[in-house]
This record gives sequence, structure tokens and C-alpha cells, in this order.
Amino acid sequence: NQDGSMQLMMGATEIGQGADTVFAQMAAQVTGITEDRVNVISTQDTDSSPFDTGAYASRQTYVSGKAVVKTGTLFKEKILDYASYMLKRPMDTLDVKENCVVERESGEVLLSMEELATTAIYSLDRSVHITAEATNHCKDNTFASGACFVEVEVDMPLGKVKVTNIINVHDSGVLINPKLAEAQVHGGMSMGLGYGLSEQLLFDAKGRPLNDNLLDYKLPTAMDTPDLHVEFVEINDPTGPFGNKALGEPPAIPVAPAIRNAVLNATGVAVDSLPMDPQKMVAHFKAAGLI
Repeated sequence: NQDGSMQLMMGATEIGQGADTVFAQMAAQVTGITEDRVNVISTQDTDSSPFDTGAYASRQTYVSGKAVVKTGTLFKEKILDYASYMLKRPMDTLDVKENCVVERESGEVLLSMEELATTAIYSLDRSVHITAEATNHCKDNTFASGACFVEVEVDMPLGKVKVTNIINVHDSGVLINPKLAEAQVHGGMSMGLGYGLSEQLLFDAKGRPLNDNLLDYKLPTAMDTPDLHVEFVEINDPTGPFGNKALGEPPAIPVAPAIRNAVLNATGVAVDSLPMDPQKMVAHFKAAGLI
């Protein structure tokens, strides 16, 4: 843009996981244009957006991030090519840092992005709109891993399982944004708590839902949620755009099994279906002769 900022347009969809923030960070890192000057156009529409196969398999930062890095590299090359024309210096002696074209070795500021963009747009002999576009065809794969540890209190006569302490530990590679990563794990843990202890969609004989409302479908509230603890093991993955891996679905996966195993450890009763709600737990405890 004429003011030296840039626009990032992707097909990858921001669904609350912080993808736009991470993509802006990646674009800034690759191009040398600071995050506050990266404008993410987050209006995905097949009429106007670049193609994207969708937000699935917890791979948006991993797969689409590669497209950001690839496109950002091309974009920076075009900026330096135009800077070389303006400054009459070899392109390989220049770099972009903190919104300025600088001398690669000394770091001396030679040109601001605003100057370069304005000249590129209005030049009488070489007017260009500096853009870049790239597609990433991902043939690599990576495996995120994690573990969940749970402490429970079990009231057998009432069939109530209370989670008193819980921690998830994940290897998501190098964290692009640690705070967003922690929030992502909190969300997954909350989902896993409901999945394990209370949530069940019931249907009648004709397949119609019987509890399609938030009164009868038992989502856990803040009152049902213990303090959520998160730790990360950051192992660099060379296939990731910045050594990162997935972190979308992994936090939700181990919670219910961990609760089940904690109940088994506490009572000796193995429950192999979900949710572990009071009615089911009382039946199991009666069958085991505990109540």
C-alpha cells in the first residue's frame, strides 16, 4: 500500500483459533514489515479469496503458514528488486528491517517503505503495484503429541465425578504465539471435560433429537470447570514453516480418557462409554457392589 503497509489475503479461515494473528506474525517475520502494518483481509469468500482446502486436521498454521512464508519471500524479493532500481545498488546488498530498506551488512537505513511504495505507484518510468502470490502444495506431515493428567474426587452414592486438578502437556513444535497456544489448550480441555462427564445428544426412534437445547444438553459451565493447567514441550519440527506443529484438536483428545482412568484408579471401576454421568456411574458402582 502507498503508506508502506501490506495486505495479506488468504483462503484460510479464522474460526476463533487465532490464525489471522499468527499469519500476520509470520508475514512480518518473513518480509521485515512490522506486524502493525500487516492488514489481514479476513473475509473468506470463494468469489474473491484465494483457494484453500479448509480448516481441518489441525493443520492451518502448519499448511497455510507455509503458503505465507513462500509468498512473503517472493514479496520481499520484489520489494528489494524495486529498491535496487531506486537506489542503484545490487539487490543482494539490501535487506528489509523494521519497515525500511537497509544496507545488509551495516544495517544503515536507506529507504522507508512509504518512500518505496509511493515511488513504485507514481513513478513516471517504472510504475508497478508490488504484489506476490503463491500456492503451497503440502506433501509433508507432522505429528503433534500430548498427555493429560487428572485428579478426581468420586462421590459413589451420588455417582458424581469431580475433577479437582488437570494438566495438559503438549508438543506443538515451536510456539508461534504462546498465549494463543495456551488459550487453545484451555478450550480443548473444556471441551474434553464436557465430552467425558456430561454431554450426550439423545434421539428418539425416528432419529429426532430429544435434547437439542442448552437446558437438557449438559454443557459444563464455569462453575463445573477446575483451574486448567498447561505446559509445552517445544521440539522444533524442520518441516513446519517456523518449526511449528498442530495444536487444534490435540488438547481435546486425552481429557476424557484421563478422567476415565482416574476414576478406575480411585474406585477400581472401568467405564468404557461416555459420558460418565451420575446415572451411569451409580449403575456401575452398584454392579461392582460398591453401593
